[in-house]
Amino acid sequence: MEKKNIAVSHALSTFSIVLILVAWQLYSIKVNNPHLMPDPLDVFKQFFILLGEAQTYIIILATFKRLLITIALATAFGLTLGLLSGMHYQLEALLKPIVISLRTLPVISIIVIVLILYGNTFSLYIISFLLLFPLIYQSELDGVKNIDPLLLDVLKLDCNKCSFNAIKMVFFPLSLPHLRTGILQSAGLGIKVLVVAEFIAQTKTSIGRELYFNRISLEYSKVFAWTIILICIVVVIEHFVARYLKYTLK
Repeated sequence: MEKKNIAVSHALSTFSIVLILVAWQLYSIKVNNPHLMPDPLDVFKQFFILLGEAQTYIIILATFKRLLITIALATAFGLTLGLLSGMHYQLEALLKPIVISLRTLPVISIIVIVLILYGNTFSLYIISFLLLFPLIYQSELDGVKNIDPLLLDVLKLDCNKCSFNAIKMVFFPLSLPHLRTGILQSAGLGIKVLVVAEFIAQTKTSIGRELYFNRISLEYSKVFAWTIILICIVVVIEHFVARYLKYTLK
């Protein structure tokens, strides 16, 4: 039954992709202007040309390195503060205004303010961190809060609630599914925010810079090709993160 459901899901996903490509092709024919809407065949041709160039992988690795560093920092701080906030309501109350502010501020406002304050060198990491931290923090906090209260009562009787063993054996493992969701969401959001920041900051050797220069030079087939590359990167990241966390959960 499970295999049948997987097969149906794959078939529906394939149908959805085909439907998007058909709609894209029809709209391209209607517009009849490659500078406004490039043909799908031209875009995929450019996509494979980019994949055949060594510079493409240097650019991808540069952006990917920034993403990994940011996610690692956001996960470290989000996990630690989320665990502690889940066990101490005082810390949760203290961090609540900060987290809400970061989650509600417009992305473009954060990008512009940080670029003004810190310039183009370190601003990419700060921007991505400020947008990913609340997501991972809230996921971990929700995971701790959803632990069975009866289990916590037993834990209070057996040992100190805030001891390292309690965190290692109870709080962290039981909150891991929520943390997993937060990291998966941050992977997709992180690459989007990072590329937007690269686009505005004109960061050297970055996907955002490539999108900017291809846009101003009216090479929209390259813009679409880089967009497809970004989609592939997000899919690969989420796949490996999901497999790793699934293994860790076991």
